[in-house]
Amino acid sequence: MENHKGKEAHKGKCTLCDAENIELKKSHFIPKFVYDWLKSTSKTDYIRGSDDVNARLQDGPKDYLLCGKCEGELSTMEKEVADNLFKKLANYRSQPSTIIITESMRVGILSIFWRALLIMRNKENNRTEEDNAAYDSLLFSLKNKINNKKCNTIIYFTPFIKTPPYYGLPSEYTYNLERSVGGQDIRFYDEPHRFFATFKLPFVYFYIFSSGWEESEIKKSTELNEGEITLDSIIDIPDTLRNYIKHMHEQFEQARTQMSQKNLDKIEKDMKKNTKITGSDKSMSRMIGPDIQKQNSSEKEK
Repeated sequence: MENHKGKEAHKGKCTLCDAENIELKKSHFIPKFVYDWLKSTSKTDYIRGSDDVNARLQDGPKDYLLCGKCEGELSTMEKEVADNLFKKLANYRSQPSTIIITESMRVGILSIFWRALLIMRNKENNRTEEDNAAYDSLLFSLKNKINNKKCNTIIYFTPFIKTPPYYGLPSEYTYNLERSVGGQDIRFYDEPHRFFATFKLPFVYFYIFSSGWEESEIKKSTELNEGEITLDSIIDIPDTLRNYIKHMHEQFEQARTQMSQKNLDKIEKDMKKNTKITGSDKSMSRMIGPDIQKQNSSEKEK
């Protein structure tokens, strides 16, 4: 079957509204506006993913997930998230002191959470049957709330604003915190059985704690509530997120070691072509904070 563009139509079941035998659109797991921003602020005009650091990409991962109606509805919410949250935080020139969050923005964030975790469901892992049951329950719950356009899930977020280092994290984390995308994961803990789910956009982490966590474990978190949020008042993060950020930085550093010399040479060549000061230049410069300066000074003294 051919559609009006002459391409084969992809028919199946919409993963959101469950409509059967309907034409599916190719949907991004993380919204396209994020990858557009990455490319526009990059030194090389390319993006790279953790699955294959030697592949130069022009876009983020996507698949045939949604019908046209659902795709359109989510796109409308995502535009609001892009304009009123993402573009304000991922701004090298000036970041706001406050932001206004609407209910539709919260549902939009929930929809990104759902898609980001959906693609991780069947990847190789060491989850138990109890873990998988909780995972499926979360996906089902998020899906229903998106369909009902009501976010009664507590979403927490951590923005990275003003001057690094952020929240007492090492300065060398700065580049990854400001420019990495994805990082979607759901981590399970026992006694009691509970989970921590998260995904990342440039300059911000979003996360969810299941039931079973002590108040002392989550009290440093900031809720993404409807209304005005004063960003300057966010001064700390929970240890669970802090440990996850450390893990992601270690993964980032490990991935860099797997890059071939051929690709390193391509990156260097592309960077030399671009004489403008880009966002990636600024993040790299901001990464050279007191920690690294002190380390470099100590090495010179040896």
